[in-house]
Amino acid sequence: MPFAVAPANDLAGRTVLVTGANAGIGYWCAEKLAARGARVLLGCRSAERAAVAVSSIRAHAPRADARVIPLDLGSLPAIAEASARLDERIDIVVCNAGVKSAAREARTADGLDLMIGTNALGHFALLAGIARVLADDARVVAVGSLAHRFARIDPDRLDETWTSTSLRQYGRSKAALMSLAFELDRRWRGTARSALCAHPGYAVDPLTPPREGLAPVSAFARSLAAPTRVLVQGKDAGADPIVHAATATDATGGDYWGPGGLLEFRGLPARVRAADEVRSRDVGTALWTAAETLTGTRFDA
Repeated sequence: MPFAVAPANDLAGRTVLVTGANAGIGYWCAEKLAARGARVLLGCRSAERAAVAVSSIRAHAPRADARVIPLDLGSLPAIAEASARLDERIDIVVCNAGVKSAAREARTADGLDLMIGTNALGHFALLAGIARVLADDARVVAVGSLAHRFARIDPDRLDETWTSTSLRQYGRSKAALMSLAFELDRRWRGTARSALCAHPGYAVDPLTPPREGLAPVSAFARSLAAPTRVLVQGKDAGADPIVHAATATDATGGDYWGPGGLLEFRGLPARVRAADEVRSRDVGTALWTAAETLTGTRFDA
């Protein structure tokens, strides 16, 4: 269940960019933010799937102000093009999009490791590209993962071909994204801007309310999954810690939010603990330098 019912129009006048908003956690973040009056920009690679998501958002939040921003985080030229086209003030950025599994040798259009290049470096390049339109009190939320605890970042080896499991590679990419967000927050200290992280816990489609055109789940699969609700949750609930991090007055720069229940799989939003490596100033500084080098992007935060 959602953790709270927010005022219906408390985000009126605010513009939010959600990457990967056409499905899953990103979609639910977009729907919840739009329902609260925010103007929501859905940064998506697939225009067709994004259009379905916008239709669904409008069906469940009839006054929703939502539009699609074509965005492929696996292509630096595409990121630059999308960034250049954004000419309105952006108050909140939810860095959600990501590749969850890939072959070890998979690469982005620019020849970078696919998961690192998309999940972490793509968002880094995007934030650098839109820095000029970020509000003076902008908030950036990096969507992390429980898997970040099982991976090492190693900034000097980001561009090497991955040799371990896809799950560990995903964890490394999320750890890198989180580390960059914490470093961004350190660089923004002394300003009204902030960067923080959040994760959805263990969120699954069979426990998620149906939305037309999005991740159809059979009634049989839902019935089988129903008993697992005591341990895990739907993606609608998984979006709550991220929305909280993006909007709540008690969420501040450098925070990490997730479900507060057992193993952080489900539960109400709560501050949770991030691994020491992603919190490390030394790792963050080295990773920032590596990100600028690999993306050819100067990010003067």
